[in-house]
Amino acid sequence: MGVLTALALAVALSACGGSSSSSDVTPAAYVKSICQAIVPFEKNVQNRRSQLDLSSITSPAQGKQALQGFLAGVVGDAQKAVTQLKNAGTPKVNNGKKISDAIVGAFTQAQTALSQAKDKAASLPTGSAQAFKTGAQSLGTGILSSMNNIGTSLGNLKSPELEQAAKKEPACNSVSG
Repeated sequence: MGVLTALALAVALSACGGSSSSSDVTPAAYVKSICQAIVPFEKNVQNRRSQLDLSSITSPAQGKQALQGFLAGVVGDAQKAVTQLKNAGTPKVNNGKKISDAIVGAFTQAQTALSQAKDKAASLPTGSAQAFKTGAQSLGTGILSSMNNIGTSLGNLKSPELEQAAKKEPACNSVSG
């Protein structure tokens, strides 16, 4: 799940973020809202990952249940982040609408990919440990691929005003630093 963190970091470092909302906001207010959505998302994913104690799993059925619980939680975290990103407004910068639409779109795609992974996890085989392991690895590879593609799509969006605002915003410190 490190790619989720990478997605959040890519967004913060490129100082892109946003909303499809029609309300124009200052770069500082926009960046603060974005970081207040991304930082908790990133921390929640990291906490869920650390709570996923694979050493205590003794059967494929337990593994499947743990993976489903993890993915359900992460999907919920992504939904909350998307809502907050939509509510951030549109930054009053060059291409502000394009930036806000791109970041909302990227996190919506991430939410969809995670939701699809959660659904696929429900059909993981539990008849043998090897079959479960192979299925779970395939699922993980699919998630990583989806997240990498989404993160790459954000790389070209930049705004000097948003970058400066992100450097000054304490809410962004744990993402960008």
